[in-house]
Amino acid sequence: MNDIPLPDGFTKQILGYCEPLSIRSGETIAFNISSNAQGPAEANVVRLISGDDRPHGTGLIEHAIDAQINGTFDPPNQSLTTGSYAVFDDMPQVDLLGVALYVFPTLLYTENRTVFEFGGVALEVSDAGFALVSGELDVRLDMPMQTSRWYKVTIGKEFAVQRIAMGPIEEVGNWRVPAEQISANSGRWHLACRAPGRAHFNGRVEDVIVQDDLGTVCHWDFSRDINSNQVIDVSGHHRDGVVCQTPTRGVKGVHWDGASQCWHDKPEHYGAIHFHEDDLTDAGWDDSLTWQTPDNLASGQYALKLTQGDSEDYIPFFVRPALGHRQADLAYLVSTATYLAYANQRLGFSGGMFGKPTLRHANDAYLFTHEEVGYSLYEHHRDGSGVHFSSRHRPILNMKPRGGTWAFNADTHITAWLAAIDEPFDVVTDEDLHNEGAAALAGYRVVITGTHPEYHSTAMLDGLSDWLGDGGRLMYMGGNGFYWRIAYDPSDSGIIEVRRAEDGTRAWIAPHAEYYHQFTGEYGGMWRRLGRAPNQLVGIGFAAQGFDGGSHYRVAPGALDARVQFIVEGVQDEVWGNFGNQGGGAAGEEIDRFDTSLGSPEHAVVLATSENHRPGMLRVKEEFHMTRPLENDGKVRADMVFFETPAGGAVFSTGSISYAGSLAHENYQNNIAQITTNVLRRFKHPAKFEYPS
Repeated sequence: MNDIPLPDGFTKQILGYCEPLSIRSGETIAFNISSNAQGPAEANVVRLISGDDRPHGTGLIEHAIDAQINGTFDPPNQSLTTGSYAVFDDMPQVDLLGVALYVFPTLLYTENRTVFEFGGVALEVSDAGFALVSGELDVRLDMPMQTSRWYKVTIGKEFAVQRIAMGPIEEVGNWRVPAEQISANSGRWHLACRAPGRAHFNGRVEDVIVQDDLGTVCHWDFSRDINSNQVIDVSGHHRDGVVCQTPTRGVKGVHWDGASQCWHDKPEHYGAIHFHEDDLTDAGWDDSLTWQTPDNLASGQYALKLTQGDSEDYIPFFVRPALGHRQADLAYLVSTATYLAYANQRLGFSGGMFGKPTLRHANDAYLFTHEEVGYSLYEHHRDGSGVHFSSRHRPILNMKPRGGTWAFNADTHITAWLAAIDEPFDVVTDEDLHNEGAAALAGYRVVITGTHPEYHSTAMLDGLSDWLGDGGRLMYMGGNGFYWRIAYDPSDSGIIEVRRAEDGTRAWIAPHAEYYHQFTGEYGGMWRRLGRAPNQLVGIGFAAQGFDGGSHYRVAPGALDARVQFIVEGVQDEVWGNFGNQGGGAAGEEIDRFDTSLGSPEHAVVLATSENHRPGMLRVKEEFHMTRPLENDGKVRADMVFFETPAGGAVFSTGSISYAGSLAHENYQNNIAQITTNVLRRFKHPAKFEYPS
């Protein structure tokens, strides 16, 4: 790590992450910390109420917590090693080594990168061709290299490479030279790197066969157990391996011919693994501090606050009540899946979709210059492929208080409002909901979401639907929610996967025939395209996106309906939310619309509708079929909606990411805060809602 001086001299020296992200009171949490500075650091546990420290924000509000780990400690320096690979332990010595495999480079450098290193024998590739290296042996096949082309490589008495035609009119190339017989030493072998962190290969590898003079030593078939981290040896010798740092599987191999679009229909067509030099799903840092939390620790949103000289870091974590000891009727459903999707995203200061590059603080500066902390699901690997995986097992520089308001920090507007009205709540995270389903929400009368619950697994969506079906009351406090399907690693729910399929507002699209998640085999993409539009769950769905300022809602005729008088009690204004600290209005950034054609319930009441949006607020691309956006588009709007469910529950949906940024206006004395508090008070009341006939 290097110091990153900002104009005011502030530097980023210390950072970390925790394991796990969500615990129950009484359980133990570990903090994995690194610093490049000498000297002690100060650690203090705080309960985070608000992280918006902007001059016009709600302020940085934190409460000190008495904890055994508070105090000074000497943080270690721990490095980050990126790059995915496969490793095979306890391999035998192989005399008269022979190897056959397929190689598909996606990024070539002048210097050699290692396709494999088997006991001192390495196959390397560069923009000049392939090389076979072992001790003093260095045999090179100088050849015109291309990326995104399959090559069959065989090593034995000859070192031969055949470029495989991608179509009927492409000429096949063949290169070969005599090769000395070589031997591979026993021990640990690597695929896609010389060693972890050294000369990582970018591209796909398939069907690796190792032989000696007696026959097959091992045959690694990557089409087996695609949803796992296992590499299966089908030779009968059981020389299996594991992949590390989550390379991409379920991708087209050399045998794919278009007959199938799904890896589990024809796994033999998807026998490749795509490795990247910049993959990172596990930093692997040692524990620096551990805390056995008290049995009576209140459920909530916490952080370990670290200070070292001029450097500061927060490591957020979430505490649930001890099992069977629910502390409130209200559960705040923390959007940790969305936090992971945006983890370490650089769009805000890289000149991407948010416009002019801006470095706002030390975390931005560190993130901007340290690719080794890994990417968000909105970026590309160095070889140009989209980033499919994100993980909490690494430092996340933008899941912290201070700085801009997006995802985690924007959601603290909700926890600040709950504190302002003295409303107790428990927390449940997306990861908890995925692992436990509706049981994670059992006993809670009300669930309130964050401002941007965009990413959901099937288990998450099913759990929330089942809880609603049992009479739960849901307050959807954001926009662009329930939009993308994700999958969790079946062996590690700290890692999520996305396959951005044929449509949607997205930074990249998965290659054709690779739309199915490797973790679950489920088709990826938008829930709307999968037959489960968010309108069916919360009455509204993603309508438009724009970041040039917010607008307001105007009362709709539905606000006069007797069924919703509890919502508008004490509110006389015709215009709601023409104020706020996110773009200046409650309706902005990303907004959702009521639409019965997409599944919005016919009996739902539209309380208010936004108007007068700025030119940058444009309809989502999945809704227009020509090459230009529509003018005076009536479907570009945020709708505030309420409806009852058959089991006596109800849903209230705000329709805007910016909505929560209006709660604190005039010290929470405003129509947005009044409406939201009215809803919460009634939703907490045990009386069932009457489902309209």
